[in-house]
Amino acid sequence: MRSLDKKLVVTAAEPSSRAVMEFNAAPAALEYAALVGIAPEDLNPKVFALHPLAVRIGNEFYVRSIQRVNPDMSLTFYCAVGNGIVLTAMEPQPILPDLERRFAEIESRIGTPIITLGCDCFLRRLETEHLGALQEASDFFVKHRVVGFNTYGEHFDGVHINQTFTGVVIGGLR
Repeated sequence: MRSLDKKLVVTAAEPSSRAVMEFNAAPAALEYAALVGIAPEDLNPKVFALHPLAVRIGNEFYVRSIQRVNPDMSLTFYCAVGNGIVLTAMEPQPILPDLERRFAEIESRIGTPIITLGCDCFLRRLETEHLGALQEASDFFVKHRVVGFNTYGEHFDGVHINQTFTGVVIGGLR
């Protein structure tokens, strides 16, 4: 993901239900739709996958994926989002170059994997599908012996994040 200059501030939220009622003191769905440049009635899972938001913690961005638009124009997220959090608009980047780089790093240390147990956030899969790279990603996973399943994100250092791929790589003896 690449961060953009566009920001939204959560001004009303219910973290326990993962609902954001307002961004920038306006209905959340209206502000988000304006941020991505579409009408609120056109918000859907594809838009959410291709226009994610992220919270910045230190120098890292952690995606906070939107699940749905509610009748009151609030947004329900897959992760908890609290009052005062600043969310940055993100732009998906091609997935394969990053996967290739990371797998090359791993394989340089352990050799060819025997198997990799992969946990792929379904929103990342949706993003890959919408970007027309699903077959290419599938071929990559087959080549690198990845088996696994789709998830709803992961916890990393106590932070819930979305649109991720994690895995356990099992290598042979070198």
